[in-house]
Amino acid sequence: MQLLSIVLYSTTGARRVLEFTTGALNIVTGESKTGKSALLDIVEYCLGRDTMQMPVGPITNTVSWYAALFELDGGRAFVARPAPQAGKASTQRAMLEFGAELEPLDFGDLIVNADSNAVREQLSRRIGIEENLHEPPVGSARNAVEAHIGHAALLCLQRQSEIADRSLLFHRQGEQGMAQTLKDTIPYFIGAVPRDQALKHAQLAAARRELRRLDTAVRQAEQAGQDADAELATLWREAYALGMVNDERPPDRTRMVSLLQTAITSTDAPEVPDREAAQRLAGLRRDRDESRARLRSLTMERDILLQQNHTESDFTAAVRTQTARLVSLNLLQRPTSGNSSENGQASPCPVCGSDLDDPDPTPDQLRQSLQQLNDQLSGVDAARPARRAALQALDDQIDSARTQLRTTEAALQSLTASQTVTDQLPDTARRDFTRGRIHATLAKLPTYSPAELGRLRQLYQTTLNQVRDLEAELDPNEEREQLTSRLVAISHDMTAWAEHLQLEHHGQSVRLDLSRLTVVTDSEEGPATLSRIGSGENWIGYHLVTHLALHRYFVRQDRPVPRILMLDQPTQVWYRSEVDQNTGTPGRDTDREAVNRLFRLIYDVVTELAPDMQVIICDHANLVDDWFQDSVKHNWRGGEKLIPLEWINGASSS
Repeated sequence: MQLLSIVLYSTTGARRVLEFTTGALNIVTGESKTGKSALLDIVEYCLGRDTMQMPVGPITNTVSWYAALFELDGGRAFVARPAPQAGKASTQRAMLEFGAELEPLDFGDLIVNADSNAVREQLSRRIGIEENLHEPPVGSARNAVEAHIGHAALLCLQRQSEIADRSLLFHRQGEQGMAQTLKDTIPYFIGAVPRDQALKHAQLAAARRELRRLDTAVRQAEQAGQDADAELATLWREAYALGMVNDERPPDRTRMVSLLQTAITSTDAPEVPDREAAQRLAGLRRDRDESRARLRSLTMERDILLQQNHTESDFTAAVRTQTARLVSLNLLQRPTSGNSSENGQASPCPVCGSDLDDPDPTPDQLRQSLQQLNDQLSGVDAARPARRAALQALDDQIDSARTQLRTTEAALQSLTASQTVTDQLPDTARRDFTRGRIHATLAKLPTYSPAELGRLRQLYQTTLNQVRDLEAELDPNEEREQLTSRLVAISHDMTAWAEHLQLEHHGQSVRLDLSRLTVVTDSEEGPATLSRIGSGENWIGYHLVTHLALHRYFVRQDRPVPRILMLDQPTQVWYRSEVDQNTGTPGRDTDREAVNRLFRLIYDVVTELAPDMQVIICDHANLVDDWFQDSVKHNWRGGEKLIPLEWINGASSS
């Protein structure tokens, strides 16, 4: 995407067309107050910005529509924006047309058919900006950001006040929230994030939602299964106490349900004598008491094991402290398998290292103590895995005992309650009452089967694997690695061009620090940011090499950024007097040489990248070199300005 022309429409319908050459350096030179700086604001306005930054004056008093004609791959785009209404600084109204051979439209053909959002969206798609989304870190209050052409324009424009700023590197960086937006979107524009990042983020969000749903379903199924097993066991114990089933211990779930169904549908089951029924009820009470005793015993064993763990931790801490003290003296090393004194060799002094004919026994005694402490620690560490396994086994047994106790108690409570009711009924009605209660209980049991639970677990595991795969592909660490690699490539051009412009600290590594949005030069004394490098010449120079290096990278890597770089007054520090500004030539030789180097660098880079790069410079400079004059597209001197005089006179007379 490059600029073919800027078009202004007066309030009376007159038209002013400024043409530019694609794939080349375009220079708009002229005296002060001729409207050169307004060109950048017009282009930004036509790229979809809502607010018109034009200062109040002849331009805003005479212009009713601002338009730009862009060349795209395979066509053209004409964007026109009406001036904001009187008293307002912004509007979203716009006109947008696409065509293969579009030319600037006449005033009578202008019509509002879009808004600024549509302009940004349509132009973004036309230059290849795909769906993308930067997700802020979890817990951040920031919203997700999707890069569009408005964000790309921040890398294509440099106002007069920005290009010489020591603290701000990019367009609009100082506005609220814009620095973070630049940090979030630049990685996309230089290709450090995958092209299908937005799609993968959407897939990850959907997979996480499905994982949460399946996790809930699995937990509910597992809990329902456990509750069903406990309730079936209770029913079985009741049925056994009433003589409806013969086995005291319940079988597996499937057989248990089948036998209970048979029991409640059978009409010829023999009555259980009162004595046998009492014995079975007493057996349930014994089971309850035994379960309570077993649960108490297991709980006590667990408490003892935990107490041993705490005691062992205190002992381990004490031993490690003592060992550290001995080793920290630097007089004793860790014990080894050999001992010099035991082998008949002279023992070295632990202080000076010289051999002692009559060695002091104290060091050997300390070494032996250290060895004993290490042995004790090794024994404790070796016992830990077995201790953890024992704790896990006890926890499992405790859960089983509690389940059995609850089952037995529930059976006893049900039997007691039913006896209270059935004691007042005839003997023939007692069994019918029990069958009805068991039938009602079986009817409300959950329908989760082991096969259904297994299917849910398999789906959960599959979705979990999908989430892990997507998280790995969207790993922030991988994105940082990709970003660093690309910034290194950009740094190579920045370093070479800083050398060409003879900037301060040239000859050293120059890089873009994206975390701080500044330029850093690395030297033996340490890194120096742009704000710590003196003089406006260096600030302008480092702004220039940064943006040239970025756009060279965009072109070579075919990144979706407009192939336009607009610079306003990049030579301002060398044109100190009004005479210099009017003539276009600096007075001092050193200034002329610096200006020539700057423009020549831009010219050479654009020539190298032609026809894929367009640079538009609005400046006082008007050098005599042929290559410079060939690049001048508009020279506003001798009374010529952006706004024709007749427009101004017409506005004044009206």
